[in-house]
Amino acid sequence: MMILSRIWVLILSLLVGASIYIVSLAVGQYNRANAKGADEALLGDGQVVNWALQIDSRRRLDTLILVSVDAGVTKALKAVNGKEPKDFPASAKDDAKKALTSFNEKLPPEYKHDVLFIVDRDGRPIANLGYEREAAPHPDFELGGYAAVFDALHGFLRDDNWVLGGKLARVVTRPVEAELGQPPLGAIIGIKWADQSLAKEISARTRTNLAFFVGGANVGQAYQEGFDETIFTQLTPDDLKFEAPDKVFSEVHPLGNGKSSLIAARMPGDAWELGGSFAVIRSRTTIPGPLSFISGADDKDKAAVKTWLVVLTVVLGSGLGFLFSFLEHSRPLKEVRAQAERLKKGEIDYLQLPRFRGEYRVFAQDINSGIERVVEKGGGANRKPADLESILGPVPAQPNMSAFSFPLSGPTLAPGMQAPVMGGQPPPKPFVPPGSAPQAPAPPTPAAGAPPSGGGAPAPLAPPPSGPAISAPKPLAPPKPLAPAPGPAAPPPLAPKPAGSSPSLSSSGGAPAFGSVSAQIPAFEDDGPEDERTMIAKPSEDVLAATSSDGGEASDWLSVYDDYVRTKKQCSESTDGLTFEKFQVTLKKNRDALMQRHGVKRVKFSVYVKEGKASLKATPVRE
Repeated sequence: MMILSRIWVLILSLLVGASIYIVSLAVGQYNRANAKGADEALLGDGQVVNWALQIDSRRRLDTLILVSVDAGVTKALKAVNGKEPKDFPASAKDDAKKALTSFNEKLPPEYKHDVLFIVDRDGRPIANLGYEREAAPHPDFELGGYAAVFDALHGFLRDDNWVLGGKLARVVTRPVEAELGQPPLGAIIGIKWADQSLAKEISARTRTNLAFFVGGANVGQAYQEGFDETIFTQLTPDDLKFEAPDKVFSEVHPLGNGKSSLIAARMPGDAWELGGSFAVIRSRTTIPGPLSFISGADDKDKAAVKTWLVVLTVVLGSGLGFLFSFLEHSRPLKEVRAQAERLKKGEIDYLQLPRFRGEYRVFAQDINSGIERVVEKGGGANRKPADLESILGPVPAQPNMSAFSFPLSGPTLAPGMQAPVMGGQPPPKPFVPPGSAPQAPAPPTPAAGAPPSGGGAPAPLAPPPSGPAISAPKPLAPPKPLAPAPGPAAPPPLAPKPAGSSPSLSSSGGAPAFGSVSAQIPAFEDDGPEDERTMIAKPSEDVLAATSSDGGEASDWLSVYDDYVRTKKQCSESTDGLTFEKFQVTLKKNRDALMQRHGVKRVKFSVYVKEGKASLKATPVRE
């Protein structure tokens, strides 16, 4: 019952399960692929930041050319070279300071230096800008020991990374030359602190999340919009740990929550050993679960979805589900309600089983059986399968002779009665050989237990049963009995003769038999018990002709008729007076009633045994 609906539910369940499985696989594959892509992108971010720092240093180094060729700077260096710092002329210091201030103010904001130094050829500062407070407590403060300054005093352009006072410094140095081919007079040193300002500049150029560190301490950070800034504050020394001492970059590794990953890089130069480094962090886009595809989608993602395909799938799926439910549930239930309403109104006594299918028919059968049981308990008549006697009415034990009656025990015809006309034709006359006197027809063989033919007149026939009226046969003069032959012994009974010979008469003095009647009534064996010797007369040729004209239905009825007679005999029931003509008329009436009631084109009859009796069952057939 409801096979289609159950299959459809199973299909939908399989599709939902497969969808969840596929989406779960997609989530895992997406997260893995996204993590790999994020790590590769993070490696690129580290390289980009490193290159951006180098480019920034080169540009700052190029800006120093303006101050290195300044006349005031050259004059100040010539005035202090060869002297001790305490002997430096004040005018030289002032000229150098003015030159540094004027130079730095002319630079664009992104290339301004935080600290500027002018040092003599021994690396001793003549003037500085932005570092006066730190250098004042140290009278012998000098920068000649740094490699970048040493190279600049020997005519080279250098950039380096220093750690000064716990700060990370990006340093550029350029020599100051007065004459070609002569040693430099001194050098110009420009410093940019790797703090919040530089981090913002580099982050804006590289579009990265960047932070500078000195000994594990964060000295400056910058990040893109939407980045969680608290991630930088949660970093530990292990996150900035390098796997090899000679590697510039560390391995990419995820942070604590797995939603971001980090790569660290050492700052080359003097800051390498002092813990100067920077770190780049990139967020990982992960999908926690299948439903996160929906929550994480933006307007562009939603616009790319083929909405019409989704709507069509929903409409078709729900339409098929409703159709299957209607065919297998709503429509049969509607029929149940309709018949229940008719049963309530008394229009029908039982539910009509042919209008149900599957389990509904089983339910209807159970309801009908329950109705019958309630009727039986209430003293009402039980509706049993149609019995032929209840359809045809009571059949008399001894019906009148008719064209379709049974052969009876005893004399075939009463004296003075002629044989009935079969099919509208007179019975054939007995054959008389030429030259011989006509003889009386031979009497039929008496049935076992019948009174002798010569012993008195036979009993009159019983009145005919209900059914088609048969005209009374015309009376015939009774044949004269043959005189017995002289002699002590009685002559033998008359036996049938071959063609051309005269029939002989019985010597017992019985009534003569009519050869015309025996020709119309089929012969039968008389060697069984009395209840089995009563045979049903076969239909005449006219009935068979009419049967063949009705098509296969009447021929089926003939088979049902034979089955019914055979079944009644097997059940030891009487078949007296049962003819195919009456049987066929009754079946036609029931067929027409059932066809009109159920709206079918054919009704099938079958024979079965119920409670030890042969019964008929009519089944409407829908084609």
